[in-house]
Amino acid sequence: MHLIVYMHPSKDSFNHAVLTAYREALQNLGKEVVVRDLYRLPFAPLLTQAEYEHSLSGRYADDIAKEHAYVERAEAITFLFPVWWGGFPAIGKGYVDRVLAYGFAFELENERPIPKMEGRPLGMIYTTGAPRDVWENGQKDWMEQLFKTAIVDFCGFKQIPPLHLGHAVLADESEREEMFASVRAYPDQFPTSRER
Repeated sequence: MHLIVYMHPSKDSFNHAVLTAYREALQNLGKEVVVRDLYRLPFAPLLTQAEYEHSLSGRYADDIAKEHAYVERAEAITFLFPVWWGGFPAIGKGYVDRVLAYGFAFELENERPIPKMEGRPLGMIYTTGAPRDVWENGQKDWMEQLFKTAIVDFCGFKQIPPLHLGHAVLADESEREEMFASVRAYPDQFPTSRER
């Protein structure tokens, strides 16, 4: 099963069109696809003090235990999101805070991380309003490196090269078709079940 964690509030957005194209590309390869549309779920992004303390002893809220089950069943995961203020939308950061919790995605030994995701492939498709040449002038590198260090490596995922779709708001038809072609090709970046 390929898990898509989707982080955009509008069904009329470019991101939603990307989601549709990506899901169809995976299904055309015979993949079972599960989309967790965070804005359509009763998902609260705030990690409370009580939940934080409970996670330290391996106790998780029912909604988070449900998300854990999807992650555990997934052969691969893709985060699909717009970049807002240099990172995930708030609901996406909340997903990372709550779902990739202590005891589930990682543990600590003398503050050294012990990753628990066992090389599960994690990809990211993200959009920016900025054109590719503007975004790739430094911002792309630091954001992708932050995600790799703080999420992928820390939790023990296998990094799939992120796919950046720039100029998403003002792109013309030919630019958009080029972006959709790269979205449809993105599943090829993931290892097959036999390669994992």
